[in-house]
Amino acid sequence: MDDRFLYERISQRLLEQIGAGTFTVGQKLPSVRRMSELFKVSVNTVMQSYRQLEAEGYLDIRPQSGVYVRRSDIHDIPEPDGSRYPLLPVEVSLSEQVLHYMELHADPDMTRLGIALPGPEVLPVDRVMATLRDVTRHHGLEVWDYMHPNGHTLFTHHLARRSLSYQVPVTADDIIVTSGTMEALSLALRSVSRPGDTVAVESPTYYGSLLLLETHQRKVVEVPTHPRYGISLTALEKVFQRGGVAACMVSPNAQNPLGFTMSEERKQALVALSARYQVPLIENDVWGDTVYQDGALPAKAFDKEGLVLYCNSFSKTLMPGLRIGWAAAGRFQKRFRELKQLSTITSTSISQIVMGRLLESGFYAQHQRDLRGHLSQQVEAMATEVRRWFPEGTRLTRPTGGCVLWVRLPGKVDTVTLFQRAAAQGIHVFPGGVFSLENKHADYIRLNAGSAVTAPVRRALRWLGETAAGLAAG
Repeated sequence: MDDRFLYERISQRLLEQIGAGTFTVGQKLPSVRRMSELFKVSVNTVMQSYRQLEAEGYLDIRPQSGVYVRRSDIHDIPEPDGSRYPLLPVEVSLSEQVLHYMELHADPDMTRLGIALPGPEVLPVDRVMATLRDVTRHHGLEVWDYMHPNGHTLFTHHLARRSLSYQVPVTADDIIVTSGTMEALSLALRSVSRPGDTVAVESPTYYGSLLLLETHQRKVVEVPTHPRYGISLTALEKVFQRGGVAACMVSPNAQNPLGFTMSEERKQALVALSARYQVPLIENDVWGDTVYQDGALPAKAFDKEGLVLYCNSFSKTLMPGLRIGWAAAGRFQKRFRELKQLSTITSTSISQIVMGRLLESGFYAQHQRDLRGHLSQQVEAMATEVRRWFPEGTRLTRPTGGCVLWVRLPGKVDTVTLFQRAAAQGIHVFPGGVFSLENKHADYIRLNAGSAVTAPVRRALRWLGETAAGLAAG
């Protein structure tokens, strides 16, 4: 692990000791001062480690008493095996597989555990539809016409206000409205690279990013990514040092599929690496508004040189059908805007007006707080069922946001076979192989916890666990 992040090294050592039983549930850990002496670091560094492990659910810090081990799953997703990452460019070829795996989501009779999306029961469908009706009734001509390429003023101004705490705040003029995050990512990629160029990505990463790179004929360098800390900055720097990398695509907040949120220190270090080697960062923050603990800043917040192309949307937090996203492309804004106007001219008028109204009223901020609570509870409920029914040796992530669990099955289970058998039973899951290249994660599945854990979901999870156990034994 990178020597610049001493507190994370201490955290990892403590987790190893807890997992080995050296420190048991309820036992008091050494004092902060004693730990600082043992590791030859400052008291602040030890406290940073303790606070991180408390936030992840491993420790309980009791004022005037000390730090204690909490009951928790220590056997979570293991660190990435660096030997599997040669850090060399590879061509992407996943589109046929991914499209096949996505098709089942359209079947309403499926138990939908595949596509990552909060269920309509936790999204404000009625309020959005009422606002849509009101906008069409009172702003008919504005809805009917093209929107200005710069976007609707009310919408862009409220988006800009979200950046007040950034080191260099985003202005309304910096924002370009897009048709969801995927269009923003596509335009960002085309703004900073050309066909044949190489782009660095997290591994595992969202399969949509890999499809995008394949479609645009870019090569990929996969960088090992830790399930709690995020992309390996040491490995990423090696990639940057070699040269020949046009950009880096990252998701520092509630990353899909791992669910981690990078610490502010690591986000700053990531942006600093980008600046040192002048490699643009394409930041996908589509799950950022779902981070369970309030106040998670994007990497863009630390961007002083305009090298971060920030991409986001409301598809995962409000209504996927609105197709309303946006980007702040920094120093690449001019090229980004040109590409946007050449592809779709402008984005839909009605979505921008509706979203502007929801932001202005304060409704979205309240909904965001409620959604975080719902998703956190649903993810924990699903994790409980997975631990109950899946075979011994199953490992899973501890997400900090979003609504997915990344599950590693024991016994080298072929999750494509599991997908096929599940589909025949009316259960849709997503095999892990398409979240990286060369089938690195073939023994993983991603489960969507966007909806409540109902009786049919419990039955599906039990069937998956029992079938996985049979495949592992066979």
